[in-house]
Amino acid sequence: MSVVILRWNPEISSYRMESFKNAVEEAKNTQKYMLNWSVWEHEKVHCGDCFFMLRVGKGKTGVVMSGKIVSEPYHEEDWSGKGRMTYYVNIRPDFLVDTERGKHLSIRDLEKAFPNYVWKEGHSGMVLSDSLGTKLEWLWLDFLYSNFSVGKKGNFASNLFDTDSECVLKTYHCYMVEPLQLDLAKKKGAACEICGYDYEKVFDLSSLNYGGVQNIYYFFPGKRQGKSVRQNFHCICANCRNIYSDICSDTNDGDLLPFESLVKMKRK
Repeated sequence: MSVVILRWNPEISSYRMESFKNAVEEAKNTQKYMLNWSVWEHEKVHCGDCFFMLRVGKGKTGVVMSGKIVSEPYHEEDWSGKGRMTYYVNIRPDFLVDTERGKHLSIRDLEKAFPNYVWKEGHSGMVLSDSLGTKLEWLWLDFLYSNFSVGKKGNFASNLFDTDSECVLKTYHCYMVEPLQLDLAKKKGAACEICGYDYEKVFDLSSLNYGGVQNIYYFFPGKRQGKSVRQNFHCICANCRNIYSDICSDTNDGDLLPFESLVKMKRK
């Protein structure tokens, strides 16, 4: 699994600014918005990869979408009309941010965080190195959690859950992003923080890849917003995860509870 950078210049693209603004509203209303996009490094891009779409060119540039690639690359007519050999992938956004209407992760922010990568120029469909892709995923989550987990914002849309103060939390709890999961497992180990079941005794974490251990780290609500978003991730085995789900259903109408709720329950 890779992290792929898609680039969008609304001044020259067939996908106009109006199309994007309509996409934000469709995502808010239906949670089913999808589209396709051209990819340059089509031999390296695969179904299941993560993507970030960058608005480039003039104006308020920065990240406007994140999500998953949901098809293998396929050949179709060149969108620009120049007759070039062009490959596309279908993509499903999870979050959309209108850079013209409020807070966004700008190209300048990316350049400051990762000065050795050229963000504003290049083809659409460039594959990042594993380490850079993971760092970008963390930066994006920090941005989302800091800006959109505290209330509804007009320039922000979730395409997986209703666009509200809980949608970032629910997304990262229910659809764990593999680069973050792998990074946490390798740096913090993989022992369940409730019962102690240790995945590391079954799997070799030093050689673990995205197709290895899945869904062992989850994003939980915190009692207060901490200094680092990583404090909200906890390793939890499948059995304890089922107990947590039952507690949420029985006591909180299915909404997520802080991780401490499960800790207290297991101590009784």
